[in-house]
Amino acid sequence: MKTESSRAKHAVRTIRLMVVLLCGLAIASAGWAAFGDDLEKPRPEFTRHEDRVAAKLIPRGKSTSVLIEFQAIGGRLLGIEGMGFDPAGQKGMDAKDFRSDLFAVTAGGISPGGELKLSLSSNYFTQATELWVFNRAAQPPWLAAPAENIERPNRVQELVVAVKDGGPLDSDGTVNGEIVLVVGPRDSFWGYALGTLLIRFFGVFLVLGVLQLGMLLAGQVFQALDRRKEAPRTAAARRAVAEEPAEALEAVEPEAATAIGVALHLHLAALRASAALSLEASDASSWARQGRTQIMRDRLLTHDRPGRK
Repeated sequence: MKTESSRAKHAVRTIRLMVVLLCGLAIASAGWAAFGDDLEKPRPEFTRHEDRVAAKLIPRGKSTSVLIEFQAIGGRLLGIEGMGFDPAGQKGMDAKDFRSDLFAVTAGGISPGGELKLSLSSNYFTQATELWVFNRAAQPPWLAAPAENIERPNRVQELVVAVKDGGPLDSDGTVNGEIVLVVGPRDSFWGYALGTLLIRFFGVFLVLGVLQLGMLLAGQVFQALDRRKEAPRTAAARRAVAEEPAEALEAVEPEAATAIGVALHLHLAALRASAALSLEASDASSWARQGRTQIMRDRLLTHDRPGRK
């Protein structure tokens, strides 16, 4: 029992220590990712598929890569490249609201002063995702593009924005039949920050629950094995205890038990009688009494010295 209680206490201490460590790690990592500097810089990789260009990147606050497909409707894509926030400037806009760097999209194939539509589609977008355009020549430089958010199959959201050559969204500012659009998908910083905190918070308890379940199952298995090992020993001990009194009763017959009792009684009675006789003899012996009296007199004569009073 003591061993089982000590094991249980040790398991409780271990679980508490793991809870404290995992909670501390989750809070520290989530807080660092949410409020500190960016630990990972998304570097998109572009691949072209006919009239579409796909950008593969790892967004902030996510560990797996996503795909964002670009398509020019009513024109053609001439090139796309990633653009960081430092060259573009962050005045008037918080970079943490953007899950990735900006995209500098160059499109053509339209008449001067014409218009085309730029489509961005990804299963990473949501119905709350917005498109924001950066244009140094405009005041203010950041503009919320009037993009249409369309829901597609397989949980894909498509953002479509119309851009006019030489218009407020065209960064080159000239009517030349080409459009340069610096655009980025924007989501609320607090949305994915709080979402990350909640996911990691509940993830900690999920992991601890799995560990606790595993420990309980392992404890049940070990207890079952111990019971299997102790069962034969317990049965053998019970049989031995049950058989011993029966054998003792069968070995001693009633006549023998009576004879043994009578013999013990006579022996003890004889011992008591001899002890009583010896005491009476010692008390009745006048010789012994006279000897003791003479000894006491000799002691008095020896210790009774003059001047000792």
